[in-house]
Amino acid sequence: MPIYEYRCQQCGKKVALLLGMTAQPDEEVCPHCGSRDLRKLVSRFVRGRDEDARLDELSDRLDIMGEPDTERGARELVREAGKAMDEDLSDEMEEMYELDESGEGDLD
Repeated sequence: MPIYEYRCQQCGKKVALLLGMTAQPDEEVCPHCGSRDLRKLVSRFVRGRDEDARLDELSDRLDIMGEPDTERGARELVREAGKAMDEDLSDEMEEMYELDESGEGDLD
C-alpha cells in the first residue's frame, strides 16, 4: 500500500496517509482536524536502507569527522545512532544527560 503526502487546506498541516490502491478520494481525512479538504503533494523519493547500511554511513562520517568535541555534538550523535537502529532513544538520553548535569545521575 502506498503512502501519499497531503497538505490540509483547513489546518495547514502536512500529513502522510497510507491508502490502498483502490481508495476513493472521500477516504482521505486529515488526522489533525478531520477535514477532507486535502491537496496531494509531490513527495520526495526515499531510498530505503537497512539498519546495517545506516550504521555504516554513520560510522564512515565518524571516521572522517572524528568524535564530537561538544556535549551538543555527542547528544546529536546519540540521536542519529538511535534513528539508524530504528530506536528513538532521545527521551531516555535527554533524561540521562539532565540527571548527569544536575549531579543526580552517574553515567560511569
